[in-house]
Amino acid sequence: MVCMHSIPWVEKYRPVQFKDIVLDEMNSRLLNNMIEQDMFPNILLYGPPGTGKTTTILNLISRYQIKHNDVNKGLVIHLNASDERGIDIIRNQIVQFVHSKALISNGLKIIILDEVDYITKASQQALKYLIQEYNQNVRFCLICNYISRLDTQLQNEFIHLKFNTLPRDKIIDFLSYINQEEKLNITMDTLHSIQQMFQSDIRSMINYMQSNSYTTIHIATLNVWENVYQSIQTGQLNIKEFIRLEHTYKLNARSIIHMFISYLMTHKVSLHTKDFIDFCEYNIRITTTNDTYLRNYFIEHITHYIKPINVTIVVS
Repeated sequence: MVCMHSIPWVEKYRPVQFKDIVLDEMNSRLLNNMIEQDMFPNILLYGPPGTGKTTTILNLISRYQIKHNDVNKGLVIHLNASDERGIDIIRNQIVQFVHSKALISNGLKIIILDEVDYITKASQQALKYLIQEYNQNVRFCLICNYISRLDTQLQNEFIHLKFNTLPRDKIIDFLSYINQEEKLNITMDTLHSIQQMFQSDIRSMINYMQSNSYTTIHIATLNVWENVYQSIQTGQLNIKEFIRLEHTYKLNARSIIHMFISYLMTHKVSLHTKDFIDFCEYNIRITTTNDTYLRNYFIEHITHYIKPINVTIVVS
C-alpha cells in the first residue's frame, strides 16, 4: 500500500473530474460543447508547462467514455512524440495500437502524443500522413508548449486549444483547497503571492507549497527580480549569490532562471531582440537537471544581453 505522505501533491490533487479542472472560460465552453454535441475531433493543446494540458485531455477522454458507457483504458494510448528512438518507433506503436482489438469494446480509439514540438519537421510530416491514414474511429490529441515550432500543415489537422492565462480566482480557490486539506495555515496574501510568482503554472505552485510545507515561506517578489537584474548590471551576480537565492526561496536553479526570464520578458521590453528571445527559449527548453551547468551557463551568458554599468565611486 502506498503511503499518502509519499505521493507528490501534483498527483494527489490532480483533478479526476472535468468540472474540477482550472480552465479559462473559452476552453471550458469549447470542451463542454464537444461532449454535449458528441463530437470528439483531433485536438491540439498548446501553452506553457503546468497549465493543465495533460490533465484536461485525460479528463475529457474519461468524460467522453463515461457518456458512451465505454470506460476502457485499452482504447487510449499516451506516447512521448520526442522519444529518442525516433518517429519510426512511434509509428510502429500507433499502428499496432490502431489494429489491436480492445477487449469487449469497439469504441473510439484515442492517441495522446506529448512534446510534439520537440520532433523534427520531417517527423512532423510523417506524423501528419499517419493522422490522415488512420482517420476512421481514431482520434489524435497532440500536446506541446510551442505551437510556433509545429508545421502549419500538421496544425491544420487539429482543433486548437490554447492554454495560457488561467483565471486567477479559480487558481486561488484550488490552492486554498490544498492549503486546507494539508493544514498548512498559509495566509490568503501568501497564496496570492505564490500565484503571482508562478502566474498560470499550477504544477509549480503545488510543488512549491509541498516543498515549503514544513518551513516559513519566503516569496520571490518583483523586487527580488529587480535586485537580480541590478546585480547583473553591477557585476555582482555570481554562483554564491545564485545559490543563496535558491536556498532563501526554496527554488531550484531551473525555477530561478525561468522566473527571472519571465520577469525580463514582462518588465524589460528593451531587451527583446531575436538573440535574447533565442537565449531565453534555450534556457527554458534545456532538459538537463544539472544545476551546476544551468547556473554557470546562465551567469556566463546573461551579461551578453544585460550590459554591465560602470559604477563611479566618489571619494570625498
